[in-house]
Amino acid sequence: MKAKGKGRWGVWYTVICLAIAICVAGGGNAVSQEPASSTPRQVVEQWVEVFPGSIELAAELTTTAFREGLSKEEWIATRGPYLRNLQLKYVRTNIAHEKMVGDEAHVIVHAHIVTVMGDQPQDELYVLLKNPEGRWVIDQVEVYTETFNSSP
Repeated sequence: MKAKGKGRWGVWYTVICLAIAICVAGGGNAVSQEPASSTPRQVVEQWVEVFPGSIELAAELTTTAFREGLSKEEWIATRGPYLRNLQLKYVRTNIAHEKMVGDEAHVIVHAHIVTVMGDQPQDELYVLLKNPEGRWVIDQVEVYTETFNSSP
């Protein structure tokens, strides 16, 4: 009888060890796999989420050309205070179109923003480039506002 009990304990011990080994091995594979690169759409979605409140995170999503030749640190130091004072917030955004051709992508966003000067709808064209590491980054943003409803 006693030998039989030890056999059961041995089986359970083996099952538990195998389960732990499988979990650890499976978790190791999940951790070691590189996440897929963000798409241009995802980069723009992240931009409207963090800009300008987290200017440091926003800077990571841009090219040097976007920052007008400034390093990330210089851009944050010089543009950050102005952008924070503007109190820009995206109220609503809708990605209307995304097109990729080679290492360039265009993303059009219908946005509604609020600033200290008021609120307005606008269309934004984001031009993204694939950097040497293979990440999509914002190179240009062109903003189009509707002015036909305003007084001359």
